[in-house]
Amino acid sequence: MARKPTRPTSQSKARAMTLHKPMKQIERQLSRITLLTPAKRSVPLLRKNKDGYAVFMTVNYREQARGDFKEVRAHFIDVDLNKISELLPSREEAERRKRELQADAVEQIESITVTPTKQGSYRLIAQRGKRRVWQLKQKFLAKHRMLIRGSMIVETKNGYHIYWAIRQGSIGWFVPIQRALVRKFNSDPQITDLARVMRVPGFYHRKNPASPYLVRVKRWGRKQPFTQAELIRRLKLTL
Repeated sequence: MARKPTRPTSQSKARAMTLHKPMKQIERQLSRITLLTPAKRSVPLLRKNKDGYAVFMTVNYREQARGDFKEVRAHFIDVDLNKISELLPSREEAERRKRELQADAVEQIESITVTPTKQGSYRLIAQRGKRRVWQLKQKFLAKHRMLIRGSMIVETKNGYHIYWAIRQGSIGWFVPIQRALVRKFNSDPQITDLARVMRVPGFYHRKNPASPYLVRVKRWGRKQPFTQAELIRRLKLTL
C-alpha cells in the first residue's frame, strides 16, 4: 500500500527525484497493484513513490483488508539506529543529559529535542548523524552475526529490517515471539502486532525529500523457512 506523505515533497519538476531507470520502462514491467479497497483501484507505485508517497506492505496474510489473519509469513524486527530516546524524571536531568550528548564526539548528534510527558517526566530524542548511523550498522551486523544467520536483511536509511520467514506458524505465538525478538535485539518495541506494515525494498524512503534513500535487500536469507520452535531455540528467546 502507499501512504500519503505528511506534506508535499515534489512540488516542482526541479525538486522531483530521478529514479535509477526511466519511469516508463520500469512501470511497463511492474504489475499495477490492486489495493484492498471497495473501489479496487490500481495504483502506479513507482510514480507515487516519486511524488513523495511511502510504500509499505503487510507481512502476514489475510484475505480481506480488515479481516482476520490466516497465516504468519515471517517474524521480523525494525532496528532503528539514528535515534537516542530516553525518559528523564525532571527538566534539569533532561537538560544535563542533553549537554552530555552534545559534547559527545562519538555519537555525532545533529539535533536534540526535550518534551514533557503527561506523566510529568521528560522525553529526550537525539538524532545521530549519517556517519555514526553507518558505523552502528556495521557494529550491529558484527555483533549479531550468528543470531541472524539465515534471515533476510533489508537495509533502510536508519538501520535494518530483519525477517525470519516462517512455515506453519501459529497465530497465537506471533505476538509473544515478536516481543521476545524486541528484547533480544533492542529493536523498535512497536513492531509486535499481526497487522504491522513494513517498508517495501526497491522503493525510496522519502521523509526527507532532499535526501531520498533506496530501501534494498542486503541478503535474501535461506530458502527453507524457519519454524517458530526452531527460531525460539536458535535465538534462545524467552517468551
